[in-house]
Amino acid sequence: MPNMNIVLIAVIALSFGSSIVAAQDTQNRSTRNVVSVPTGDPDMEAAMCQGRATLSKFFALAQAPKSSMSNFTLKVGIPIDGQFEFVWVRPFEKQGNRYSGQLRNDMRGKPLKFGDTISFSRSDIADWYYLDEGRMKGNFTACALVKNKSQSEIEAFKKQYKLDCDP
Repeated sequence: MPNMNIVLIAVIALSFGSSIVAAQDTQNRSTRNVVSVPTGDPDMEAAMCQGRATLSKFFALAQAPKSSMSNFTLKVGIPIDGQFEFVWVRPFEKQGNRYSGQLRNDMRGKPLKFGDTISFSRSDIADWYYLDEGRMKGNFTACALVKNKSQSEIEAFKKQYKLDCDP
């Protein structure tokens, strides 16, 4: 993706002090809080690289999930006014060399809203997650958002959302 500022709609509402770190309920409609992340943020860049590097494994699981797995969801970057807004998409399907799916949140910079269908390419995908026995797998970008918080805040975040941030 070009060198642009990143607007990130993350997956979980969580506040530390007075600032919102991330926003969007994993099961329900977005709460519309947005986190801006500067271009080149090393933790976020690494998280998106990890998400992209593991897409083939994610797609294989989504094609033949175990009975304990659900909510296979993609984070897709959409260019808007010189930056990217990242949104969650579920369900999704592959159509030739493109994908389509339903937005799981409203967008700040476009007239798209929860439930609208969008089309995108594999190169637009930045992250993914799914639930396995109620535990969230993937969602590397949410882990990057809390990486510089205190150990107790990180542990509370991981416990509350059943998120495994360890590779």
